[in-house]
Amino acid sequence: MLNKNIQSNSIVFTVCNVAYLYKALALAESIFNVDGITTKIYVIDGKRQLVQSSQFAEIIWIEDCNIPDWKHLAFKYDITEFSTSVKPFIALDLLKRYSKVIFLDPDIYVYRSLLSIFQELESNDLILTPHYIDPHPLGDLGMLRFGSFNLGFFAINNSDKAHIFLNWWWDRCKLFCFFETQFGLSTDQKWVSIAPCFFPWIKISHDLSLNVAFWNLHERKISISDGIFLVNETQPLTFFHFSSFDEMNPKGLSKRPIPFPENINSAIEILSINYKERSNSYKNYCISNKYSFDYMSDGSYISPTLRRAYSAKYEELSCISDPFICEGLIKDFLKKNYLYNFADPYITLGIENKNDSKYYFKLINKIMRLFLRIMGPNRFMNFSRLLVYLSSYRINAELWKL
Repeated sequence: MLNKNIQSNSIVFTVCNVAYLYKALALAESIFNVDGITTKIYVIDGKRQLVQSSQFAEIIWIEDCNIPDWKHLAFKYDITEFSTSVKPFIALDLLKRYSKVIFLDPDIYVYRSLLSIFQELESNDLILTPHYIDPHPLGDLGMLRFGSFNLGFFAINNSDKAHIFLNWWWDRCKLFCFFETQFGLSTDQKWVSIAPCFFPWIKISHDLSLNVAFWNLHERKISISDGIFLVNETQPLTFFHFSSFDEMNPKGLSKRPIPFPENINSAIEILSINYKERSNSYKNYCISNKYSFDYMSDGSYISPTLRRAYSAKYEELSCISDPFICEGLIKDFLKKNYLYNFADPYITLGIENKNDSKYYFKLINKIMRLFLRIMGPNRFMNFSRLLVYLSSYRINAELWKL
């Protein structure tokens, strides 16, 4: 438990949309239980009535945060991009009132006091955790693609160095917080991979009890001793990151493929089941979980294509005070580019859907083989690279009419 001085000068915050609020409240409960801190939950969604208040958390709505041009950010970014983009701004704002700030993703659960992190901030301006610290047996391509550090956690103090870093990070998140890994972008996270080049004072923590998750179980074995969760049988677990948590199959831990399923032992199964129970206890906290910024004033759906098209023409469209109001220039833009959409919301297809699309893959492969035969290998290679460029509607601005 933190002493009164640390409690009064330190804060923990998280960001989420309404659909993730139940997870953020479970996080807040866990922090209050170990440290007595009331977590600030920034809800990146349209303000609405909640069923009840929380003794563990303070709810703050994005529209009350005084973020410059926040509606334009909400329009050009999807929920993941938008919620991650505002983290540096919120941290800067909190440092006006607190000397130490910790950010935790809403799908984290804390098992031990955060005192050691707050103490480290006495001598370190910024603390980050790598995704893992031992080379992965299957290779490290994931780090290259998504970033060296997992930004589900960072800790920062109120120093000049920290302010310079946060302003640098915020400037980039305002413009390029896209999830486009084919172009080297992975929301707010990839930017921080290069931060140590500019800010060599950053502390990279190798504490294995922090930010344990499915991606680093190859180096962190979870066990239980006298009711306490341990990492590698040497130190108590501080917090676990339940990223992509599989609520339908909590014993499996994650919806994403886990490289070594044998690492999911009985201790992790207990962690997962307990986490599901605690987070689900807050599921009725809000009546409507609909993400407000997926819809325009006339009810039309803002598709990912529209968001990227808007980004492509942002200089011309940024004069609109509220892009969500479907009238004038934005309405003309929708009509000219056939972007009006009253259909069902877009659903992202991933590797888990490959079997459902195998016939499409076969057809595409046949077409590509035909192109290879017609073009020859060299032109086909250039054509393939062109397709990567065309995959970003944001970069290919000439697609869109004004």
